[in-house]
Amino acid sequence: MLSELYTIASGLMAQQKKLETEGNNIVNSQTPGYRTQRAVAVPFEEELSYRLENGNTGEIGHDTPMTIVKNVSTEFNVNNIKQTNRNLDVAINGNGYFTIQGSDGRRYITRNGGFNVDTAGYLELPDYGRVLGTDGRPIQVGDTNFTVLSGGTILKSNGQQAGTVLLTTPAANAELTQYANGLFAAPANAPSGAPGANVSLKQRALESSNVDLNHEMPLLMEAQSALKSCSSALQIVDQTDQKAATQIASL
Repeated sequence: MLSELYTIASGLMAQQKKLETEGNNIVNSQTPGYRTQRAVAVPFEEELSYRLENGNTGEIGHDTPMTIVKNVSTEFNVNNIKQTNRNLDVAINGNGYFTIQGSDGRRYITRNGGFNVDTAGYLELPDYGRVLGTDGRPIQVGDTNFTVLSGGTILKSNGQQAGTVLLTTPAANAELTQYANGLFAAPANAPSGAPGANVSLKQRALESSNVDLNHEMPLLMEAQSALKSCSSALQIVDQTDQKAATQIASL
């Protein structure tokens, strides 16, 4: 029965991870710049199966008793930009990510441009850190009445230049670690600089999440159903083991 237990346990863990991932997508469906994630399950320990018949054996194919979640991938397709009329909101029209200096000293990147101004007058992503400029320093705008030009330059309310927004552009096939609120760990050696020729910034607008609830809900229910099936199978195997143990003990 050990092989059956391993198979069911692997199914339970894989479906639990899928359930967590789909649930997280749904929770972040309204988070600006959030990117949909997918738990990628792969077969584990592929085995060659044989047939035993009348004393003869023969290969009948390969069998995979277990499944594991190899990784969690992220879908990076760009979604719609929506007007908010909030002066602190900024959207990226094109490729690239805002670069954030985290309070922990690390750099992060995000498409979430729902900014605030902290008590020292710096432009920040609330609870995470300050927005960096092309000079590598946080941008100090002074107050909320600043202007963001399409090329990334930010003007203070008095017309003085506060800096130019630094955009980081990872490779298209880069594997990024995603955190809460649409944040990713900044990849090493990714190109960064001011918005390029085909990229512009739009103030008073935000990029919406790319989560499609019409697609996510069926996937969530599918994972819930599969998890329930694995749980029921585990109970059946456990009851069978207990019955076998009782019969052996009675001999």
